[in-house]
Amino acid sequence: MPSSKKSAFKGLKVLITSGPTSVPIDEMRVITNRSTGEMGRLLAAAFARNGAAVTLLEGAATTSVTLPASVVVNKFYFYAELAELLRREICKPYGLIVHVAAVSDFQLKKPFKGKLASRDKLTLELVPVRKLISGLKAQAGSARLVGFKYEPDISSSAAIGKATDLIKKEACDLVVLNENTARGYRAVILSADGSMTGMVHTKAALVDLLLRAL
Repeated sequence: MPSSKKSAFKGLKVLITSGPTSVPIDEMRVITNRSTGEMGRLLAAAFARNGAAVTLLEGAATTSVTLPASVVVNKFYFYAELAELLRREICKPYGLIVHVAAVSDFQLKKPFKGKLASRDKLTLELVPVRKLISGLKAQAGSARLVGFKYEPDISSSAAIGKATDLIKKEACDLVVLNENTARGYRAVILSADGSMTGMVHTKAALVDLLLRAL
């Protein structure tokens, strides 16, 4: 990255969400997802190395990527905990918000109390949860917003359409469209002006591409 670009992040306050969220079934069991938190940590480390003041809201990460000591980490486990952390942080003067956390799309309409017996047959009634990216741009003042769209099983044109819809609906400045399947990792970045970067095939390359795009 050119030195002039590095200096652009010096002193910039960056908020990153990362990792999986879970929703409870009962007091012991949860529904979660397979996010490792790797991308969030790679981004946090890169911004910190380039002079940014980084706060990372991190779920139950399983990645081995280490963080610089300067990164402030606030942990969460449940969807509701991330929602509360965002509510507290969004009023602070961040210049950039990167929402990469793999947020639950559904929760139980009514979680069970106690611990269910393992022999019980269950029918779980799931209801949609609020999209945590919704309203972030409006609440964040002048902060730039980067969203992530994970679409592994649809055509490229359909995936680009969904990423474009996210830009328009949530006023994102950039959206990362990515997938990680048996075919390997692929990612592109779409901008609010309608432009799109070339494709990269590693998370490290995506981190570099995103920092250059900002």
